[in-house]
Amino acid sequence: MASFITPYHFLYLFFFFPHLSASSVTHLCSHHEATSLIHFKNSFSIIKTEFTSFLCDDIAGLKSYPKTNSWKEGTDCCSWDGVTCDHLNAHVIALDLSCSWLYGNFPSNSTLFLLPHIQKLNIAYNDFNYSKMPSEFGQFTRLVYLNISETLFAGKVPSQISHSSKLVSLDLSHNVFFDQLTIDKNTLEGLVHNLTEVRHLFLDRIIMPSINLNVFMNLSSSIKSLSLGGCDLQGKFPSNILHSPNLNLLNLGYNRNLSLDLLNFNQSSNLEHLDLSWMSFTKLIDSIDNLCLEIFGFVSFPFTGINFDIIGEPLAAHLFRLVMEPIEWRSSIVNSKPDTASTLENS
Repeated sequence: MASFITPYHFLYLFFFFPHLSASSVTHLCSHHEATSLIHFKNSFSIIKTEFTSFLCDDIAGLKSYPKTNSWKEGTDCCSWDGVTCDHLNAHVIALDLSCSWLYGNFPSNSTLFLLPHIQKLNIAYNDFNYSKMPSEFGQFTRLVYLNISETLFAGKVPSQISHSSKLVSLDLSHNVFFDQLTIDKNTLEGLVHNLTEVRHLFLDRIIMPSINLNVFMNLSSSIKSLSLGGCDLQGKFPSNILHSPNLNLLNLGYNRNLSLDLLNFNQSSNLEHLDLSWMSFTKLIDSIDNLCLEIFGFVSFPFTGINFDIIGEPLAAHLFRLVMEPIEWRSSIVNSKPDTASTLENS
């Protein structure tokens, strides 16, 4: 008897084995998300300013260019420069617009905040013209990576930013030569308390008046990077931070009224990058040659009574690089930061 396939067989396959057809379907991003991105783009001018050129191209060593030029209405936003979509349903899950020449005030009602599936957001090295940092950043409850560093935000860090409690990496670093951003005691305590999964925290040059330094001891034991350079910290930083089991990078430099006791340094520590430049010291540990560091920031220490001969062959044998210049250290910090691609994979 001859075998044959009727139309009913195709219906059977379609309804009971839908994955056979789904694998060949390419999902396009939703009209809502594409429109939100276009409106976000149109809320800024695309201008290469001296600020972004200096910090992005010269300091960070990144190539700046207008990524949003590839954003065209009527095309799939998943193919746009800087946009990453979920392969399953084409939701926008990552946006990397760092060094993209965005210029203008950042609106609090920005359509950027209409992208609820975002897990990674990087808008670093753009010029937001001293506008306030919107509290709506705290609406991104799925975020694991947020980088809004060097963006010329001014005023205070909003307390709501700690509502993004799944953050693994947070970078709010700013440049004191161009702007001034502050964070108050309650907001900082909220960050430390709520970000229980944070591994990388960069708050460089954010002014922190009247901060209880012990708050940093409440950070997760998973913390790998803690950068607080130029934050106007005062007093004695808790030395137990050096015992954090996973700490790889510690930057306390350019806090002239801050001290740190290194006498009980844990020589089995995983610490590789340490900057104590321009801090208030009277002596260093005699066994500094036992510090197994890759990079040691040692920029113009205002030491008194220190034997600088200890910065010699023993230490050099263990160091990958002894950083003596501020720009050099700045570049090393930037290169140590996690990128948007690796953060999702490792979170």
